[in-house]
Amino acid sequence: MRDLEVYAGAALLGTLAGMRSMAAPAVLGQLSRKGALTGVTSGLALVSKPRFAGVVTILAVGELVADKLPITPNRTAVGPLLGRAFTGGISGAVLCSAKKRSPWIGALIGAAAAVGAAYGTYELRRRAGRKFHVPDAVIALTEDVLVGSLGAALTSQFGQPESLAR
Repeated sequence: MRDLEVYAGAALLGTLAGMRSMAAPAVLGQLSRKGALTGVTSGLALVSKPRFAGVVTILAVGELVADKLPITPNRTAVGPLLGRAFTGGISGAVLCSAKKRSPWIGALIGAAAAVGAAYGTYELRRRAGRKFHVPDAVIALTEDVLVGSLGAALTSQFGQPESLAR
């Protein structure tokens, strides 16, 4: 796998985190189940633990529900934005570490993509609601489908153990 593909994967994981903060860790959980993260080093090796995939999947599903609640803060508020940058950064670092690339570069790419995607998708969601007069929950469900599709594509692309990858 080429550097560009791995770093693009880190950016896409960050994008997922910007849209739904727990989506990127949930993708890592699926990659871990497939044995595709065996090369992860140091403190990032938590993702290879058997319970990791189950825990992050439960958290991701909970976030899908919480996103539709009126009390949920905007993704661009300081707390949620920092959380998205964190999960995007960690996810990018884990993917890069597993693919024998710099986890630091992966973390920077993932965190930056998460922040950019948080602002971008927030604005798109707001404008689409105004322009098309569609309830926010409908737009949120559309975003959920996009997140799921991107997550499935990433799982497919990076889902092979390194020894089996092209």
